[in-house]
Amino acid sequence: MNEMLFYRCEKCGNIVTSIKSLGDTLTCCGQAMTKLTANSTDAAKEKHVPVLAIEGGKVKVTVGSVAHPMTAEHFIEWIALETDTKFEIVHLKPGMEPKANFTYYYEEDKIIFVGKDDEIIPNCEANACNFEFDNKTEERITVYAFCNLHGLWKTEI
Repeated sequence: MNEMLFYRCEKCGNIVTSIKSLGDTLTCCGQAMTKLTANSTDAAKEKHVPVLAIEGGKVKVTVGSVAHPMTAEHFIEWIALETDTKFEIVHLKPGMEPKANFTYYYEEDKIIFVGKDDEIIPNCEANACNFEFDNKTEERITVYAFCNLHGLWKTEI
């Protein structure tokens, strides 16, 4: 998978992500959208860079080494995980913790990522079908966080 690209409409605030770029300009509200550049170094009092920990089959994400504020005026809108094979996003609201867990577990020689509340969705043959692939480990994990005031942030491992 190519690196995810994020764009924002300066007029209405819509944010979109591009999973494959063919070089065309994305437009919204009759104007070109602004490509967002993710920051990865944080000098602000409120920390924005996602902090990752891989524990017990989970990729645990906390925004900031000191928890980011989650007030109506200043909060993390979403956290997204991207690997070479998938993209998953968790939407947050004011009052919630600036955290997300992305879960996977090993099944023989496969890693199976599971979604909301860690449910496993079987197909009609009762086999798990959540983002299944044959590699034991992901080569690249990138986590993005979007602050409503300070924009896009990322961490890569």
